[in-house]
Amino acid sequence: MPIWTITVSSPQMENNLGIYVWIEDITGHNYGDVEKVNLINDYLGKAHFSMVGDTLLNRMSDIAYGLMGAAVLIAIFGFRWMGWVWVIVFAAIMAYGLTEALMWAYNYTQNLDPRTIVQLPEALSPSRPGGAEMLKVSATSWPYWGSAWVGLSLVSGIMVIWWDR
Repeated sequence: MPIWTITVSSPQMENNLGIYVWIEDITGHNYGDVEKVNLINDYLGKAHFSMVGDTLLNRMSDIAYGLMGAAVLIAIFGFRWMGWVWVIVFAAIMAYGLTEALMWAYNYTQNLDPRTIVQLPEALSPSRPGGAEMLKVSATSWPYWGSAWVGLSLVSGIMVIWWDR
């Protein structure tokens, strides 16, 4: 399930373009959307949406499976202290992932190639929550259902440990 979604629209475009960010992949709302957004990024001097070279995204699925396996083992053995360690590790990994995402968003919007065709006075940032508009192009970016499930996992882990006194 995607954890983030980005939509780009403009009156000049026939269809909106969109990107889903999964825990282990980046896909388009429709076929070819990622390539089309990357083509626009070439004109604006922005980085491409890609999994190549992004070590954090490449390891996130392994980390998620490890956390799920640890939760099952903790449920089997039933030690509260192990549950609290799991919650702390889970929260730390979430904080690290959010920090990495914000750093990527900053680099994506601020480190523009000066040799690009279109020079922008300020960067359009679809990587932060909310919406932005520039040059008749609007971009919206919001957490998607996968983010809710991640948050629900952390909250339910805390609730189970808290109520199991």
